[in-house]
Amino acid sequence: MNYDLCDLLNRKMENANGYMPNNFPIRSNFKNQNIVDEFFESISPEDYLEAMESQVCDHQCFAFWIYRNGKISDQLEDYDKSARRVTRELANLSYSNSPALDTMYFSGCMKVIIAKNKAIYLETCIRPSLDQMFAIKDLEFKHLNLAGKVLWRIIERKKKSTYYDGVGSNSLHDFKWGKIK
Repeated sequence: MNYDLCDLLNRKMENANGYMPNNFPIRSNFKNQNIVDEFFESISPEDYLEAMESQVCDHQCFAFWIYRNGKISDQLEDYDKSARRVTRELANLSYSNSPALDTMYFSGCMKVIIAKNKAIYLETCIRPSLDQMFAIKDLEFKHLNLAGKVLWRIIERKKKSTYYDGVGSNSLHDFKWGKIK
């Protein structure tokens, strides 16, 4: 990992997207509101049915970046639009057609989508830092206190359409990261 590039991109991401305010947003402006349902149903169908039967789950999805230092961005409406803003001047950085995927790979940022008391969906390309794991645990404690699961997906960037899915923040930490090239 190129730590200088990682730090540069994290600073650019922080400047472009800001930080989450003290109070959690009331309304979501995220475009793809059914994405958590799609992933939740495909990754863990039994837990999905259990969460949907719960009276306390919220179906509104809120999207954020988790920076490498564990801080959380302000609410996003689209990941690619946010990443394109940062990577625009770094023309040789992009290797794929997805600016969000390139940003996750080169900066170490993680995508996080929160549906309160339903699920927290995480997406990453590289092993989360300790600060990111603490942020995930805090989000889990705050937003899944009554029900719900933490879902994660690790995308292997070098092999097309190869990814690993799982349920639970502990299983993300315990994942055998030697599989990822």
